[in-house]
Formats: sequence, structure tokens, C-alpha cells
Amino acid sequence: MSDEPLMTFDPAAGVARASLPRPGRASFSMLDKWASCPARWAAERLMPKPRLWGSPLVLGGIVHAALELACMMPDVVAPDWRDLCAKGVGVEYGRWRLRGWGDEPIPSGVAMPDGSPATQDDWVAAAALKLSGFVLTDALGRVLEPAALEQDLEADVDGIPLRGAVDYRDVDGTVVDWKTGGTPKYRDARRRHADQLRLYRLMLEADGVCEVRAARDVYVEHHAWAAADLSAAACTDTVSRFHHAWDGIVRATGADGSGVLPLRPSGLCAWCPVARACPLARIIPSGQRDALSSVGPDDPRVGFVGTHTGGWNHVRKEPVMLDLFGLDASAPEAKTGEVEPAAAARPRAGLPEPAPDPWETPQGRETMDRWLGSGPGEDPWNPMPAAKEPGPVVTKPDEPATGPESGPAATMEPEVTLAERRPYDPSWSEHGFNVAGYGFTQLTLTFARAGLLADGHTDRIRPIALELLRVQWAAARKAYGPIVPDVPGLAEGRPERAALFVWLDSTLARDVERVIRLILDHDGDGEGTLDARLEQIRAAGRLAALMLAESTRMLRGDA
Repeated sequence: MSDEPLMTFDPAAGVARASLPRPGRASFSMLDKWASCPARWAAERLMPKPRLWGSPLVLGGIVHAALELACMMPDVVAPDWRDLCAKGVGVEYGRWRLRGWGDEPIPSGVAMPDGSPATQDDWVAAAALKLSGFVLTDALGRVLEPAALEQDLEADVDGIPLRGAVDYRDVDGTVVDWKTGGTPKYRDARRRHADQLRLYRLMLEADGVCEVRAARDVYVEHHAWAAADLSAAACTDTVSRFHHAWDGIVRATGADGSGVLPLRPSGLCAWCPVARACPLARIIPSGQRDALSSVGPDDPRVGFVGTHTGGWNHVRKEPVMLDLFGLDASAPEAKTGEVEPAAAARPRAGLPEPAPDPWETPQGRETMDRWLGSGPGEDPWNPMPAAKEPGPVVTKPDEPATGPESGPAATMEPEVTLAERRPYDPSWSEHGFNVAGYGFTQLTLTFARAGLLADGHTDRIRPIALELLRVQWAAARKAYGPIVPDVPGLAEGRPERAALFVWLDSTLARDVERVIRLILDHDGDGEGTLDARLEQIRAAGRLAALMLAESTRMLRGDA
């Protein structure tokens, strides 16, 4: 077995490199994933992720098989979905054995949320739940008249060799694609779903099977559907984009391929098999669980050109901090009595001396003070109390007294180091702030929410943000008790930094923030005064605490 990694990341170029065989035909999912991120498409072929409990692929396969069986008896509008899902598992196993390759329909060794092993009956029950309440007439608004079920297709469309399978085709020329997930909220997702139906239309008509008069996605779990635009212009646009994707696959794969796979980070990164290893990956909160099952940067199947910008050096396999304020900066002069650093930062060969840091100029410091909402010389993370009348200087026994005459040390500002480590590392440690940490993102989004609620009044951002932090913590503590860590100083608006980020790094903080955000979004704009805003936030916190308490009652099994 070769010691070479299967995929090598080049962060500076924004690409990965891998050797893959060239596919003979393209499917919609292949072209769609390439268009989303070529490296993710390759990673799923080289290092597929283990299937966890609730896997959409497993449940989707069972649901599709159950719907196929149901459509064979279209007069039974409301079938027994639990029974059909159980029979659907047998259908899936039959196809798997006939193919002779691929994953087993029901994965073994999968743990359920309570830690018990998932059985086939558990998967059947979960699949049947997605079909609960769905009736076949929901698909077209009438009793179905099937012309074809799970129809396999192969056709060349504008030079793209395509392969696919149509879930359901009605005698009136309507094509249906069953969807087991949620209805798409964003325009890009809706377009991608419609792209799949447009390819089906082109493949059916290219092979002379039938004329497709209409096509729709049917979301069985939500009893909803969405029609696709099958106009010539829309189909031409789809083919043009997928032709670009197919050309990229051909260029990158095969013995004569380049092996170059561009990295295109998006909200889908968490579901990529190499999410934790990819130096450009964006791990959103809702994908944290899925990201945990991905390949990490110390896995021998991945390698890196140079230093991994996600905070890992692949050769030494040690976490390293990247000082984002100090990149390419000149080394500071050694102070009297200090040990000279082993290696001072130097300009790279052939490049001019680095320019002075603009934030170290008086104008830069003043601008930063305004942005952070603090006065000159004030640490925005630990605001100093209001100035008091001058008094005697109290010193610790082993420290020299300092005062206005003590020199530069007396006016030295606290240093805050921003660095990028792994998303799962603490947001705050003695080494500085981890800008990839969940708590760092949580605090940033809280201040962003405060900015929206401030109605253009910059002086309101900080008090609103602090009120949001208070009610998030208070609602969680009321609902969940001591599992929510203490945050000393939060009530007074001066939270202890380490304790605050321990709380913000937790999944409970993320979930409670979501609940309060939903309530505030539902409330609308409200009144514009600061007091009204703060009361609106407090009311949202009280309501959130009630909601969370009700959910915990169900968890306890209370009536």
C-alpha cells in the first residue's frame, strides 16, 4: 500500500490534488457536487464518510422504495407506510445484491442518540415517520396513473454522457422526484432541485421515451411540492452550467488529467468527508455533528503543501498558532533584561521591507477604538471602571510602583492576539483568541444582531449585545440548571472573559441563541427606543425560558 496521501491540500493556491479514474457517465449528483466544490466530490469518492444514525442516504433509500411499492397500488391513497418501509428494505437489499457493489442498505454498527445499536426496525420506523400523513394524491392532486417507476435512463445531452433514474412518471407526461428532506429555503437550492428535473426532461426526450409536459419535486415529509421551469431558456442554462462541470471533471480525472480540484467553501462544508482537514472549510453550527465524523488533518490519507492554514502542521502533527496581526511584520526590538527570541521575523527574499502596521499608527488606534466602542487606552474586553479621584498608588509587595513618571510601560495597552486554530478548540485560552472557535463566532453574531436592533444608533450596540448575552444565559440556566456554567460579571455588563467563552463555546449557547433569535424575528421591528429594545429582548428571554422548560419536561417524560 502506498504511503502517499490520497488528497493533498494546497492552501495558497486554493486547491486540492488527487488522482481519480475518469467516470464513464455523469449523474446529476456528480455534476451538482462538482459545481459546488470539486474537492468535496473527489473526497466522497476517495474517503466516504461513515453513515451515522439518521443518514439521509439510508432513510432516503428506504422511503423511495416504499413510495415505489405504494405507486404500484395507486388506488390505495393512504397506505400503511410502516409496512411498506419494511418491505422497501427488502427491495433495496435485492438491488444491492444484483449490483454487486456499493454500501449495504442498512449500515451495521451505527449508534442511536441514546447509545444503543440501531436495528433494521429502528431505520424502518424513522423512514416511516417521514411519510407519516402523506397520501399519494398529494403528489399531483389526484389519483396517480403511473407510466414508469424508478426508470433508469442513459442519454447523451449536448455532449454530456448522462445517467439517472426517474422516481415517478405519470401517463400525462408529468415527472415527479420524491424528496425526503426539507423544502429549500434559498433560491440556489430551489434552482439545484429544478436542475435535476430539467436533466430528466432532456434525457427522456433525447431517448424518445416521451414528451415531458411538467415536472415537480414532491417533499413527502412536508406534504408540499414545487414545479420546475422546463422552458427552453431554463434548460439551456442548466446544460450550460453542467457542461462546464463535466469539462472540469474530464480535465481533472483519468491518466491524462491534471488532478487539480478547486476548493469552494460554503455552508455545505460540514458534510464533506474532509471537513476538518480542509484549510478553507466553513463549519456552520448546524453541521458540527457531521463535521466530527470527517477526516482530520492528522489522517495519513491527507497531506498539505506548506503549513496548513487551519492551524495544523501536517509534517509535525502539532497545533500551531497563526498570529493574524503579526503576519509579515518586522520583529520587535528586544527590551532590556529580556531573552532575545531565537529567530526574528525577516522579509522574504526578493520582497520589499514590510510596510508599517496601519493599526499601530495614531489614526489606526483611534479608528479601532471607535469600532470597538471604547475610549483610547481602554481594553474593550475588560472595561475599566469609571475614573476615581486621585489617591495613593497601591502596589504589590514584589512589584515596583508605577505612575505617570514610570515611562512607556505605564501606558502599554493589553495585547490581544487573534489566531486561527481548529473550530473545536476553545475560543479563548492563554495563547489568545481562536477566530475559528464557535464561541468567537457566537459573540460576533450576537453583536451583529445587536447592530441590527440598534436602528443605526452605534451607541446602542454594546448595551443591546450585553442584554442579548444576559438573556441567552439566563434562559438557559432557568431551563437547564447548573449544566449552564456561571459567567461572573455578566449581570453587571463586565463578564469574565474565560467564563464567557466557556459558555459561548457550548452547544446550549448556540441553541438558546437560535430560539431567542426566532422570537425576535417573529416580533417584528417593535419600538425604536433603547429601553423598548431592551425590554423586547427581556421578553424574548422569558418566552424562550418557557419554551425550553417545556422541551425539558418532554425529555423527562412529564405529562
